[in-house]
Amino acid sequence: MFTPEKMPFTGKIMDITVPISSFTPIFPGDPATSIESTSTLEKDGCAVSRLSFGSHTGTHVDAPSHVLKDGIAVADLNLENLMGPAVVLDFSQRSGALTDFILDKACNDLKIAERVSTEDVPTGHVSILLLKTKSCFQKEINSGISCLPTGEYDMRKDLEGLPEDSVYLDEGAASWIVRNRFKTVGTDSLSVDSLSSENLPAHHILLSNNVNIVECLDLSLVKEGTYFFLCLPLKIEGCDGAPARALLISDS
Repeated sequence: MFTPEKMPFTGKIMDITVPISSFTPIFPGDPATSIESTSTLEKDGCAVSRLSFGSHTGTHVDAPSHVLKDGIAVADLNLENLMGPAVVLDFSQRSGALTDFILDKACNDLKIAERVSTEDVPTGHVSILLLKTKSCFQKEINSGISCLPTGEYDMRKDLEGLPEDSVYLDEGAASWIVRNRFKTVGTDSLSVDSLSSENLPAHHILLSNNVNIVECLDLSLVKEGTYFFLCLPLKIEGCDGAPARALLISDS
């Protein structure tokens, strides 16, 4: 058992996970979320619930099999690539596509060192990139939103105007992330691609180059800067993605 003085890290721990409930926004067409009590303390002596939701609900990790025919499943991901030094870049004042130039300038402005490395990744290499955007859905997540009788939130109307306003990665930005040897990219949006995209180019570029994708983070209270990131998806065999618990640990 760890004692406080033997903990492998110090600093403030921030939970950046979007909770799963019937109020959690979902991508149009994804399964509705249902949490149903099947046993109660009063009647059965213990509480048990039946959970029903899509594999990409709330904060979640996309597995390569999400878009790649021979891609691996979420249970087979290397967890070491989902933890490590991370940088949060704040694009909450932007809209539309992020380009390679925009990402490179943002990292240079923060003086993020050792991004482009030799074949051997150096100690302290910032390996995880997190994108803070205008959090189109954070207001709904925090306050609770109206649901249809089925429990599925009708986002179709809200999404009509979002593709142009949401922040996403274009193909050049996704390729920049690969070239700079990031192991994971995360966003507080529902997708790293444009919400209107059908071909999902950023997904294909990232996942085909072994860069993990974490979507629907809660970065609303996180300031731009460097942190230690930890994200553990549920170990679901043969699945294309899974909800995850994501944490940031600050330096102090």
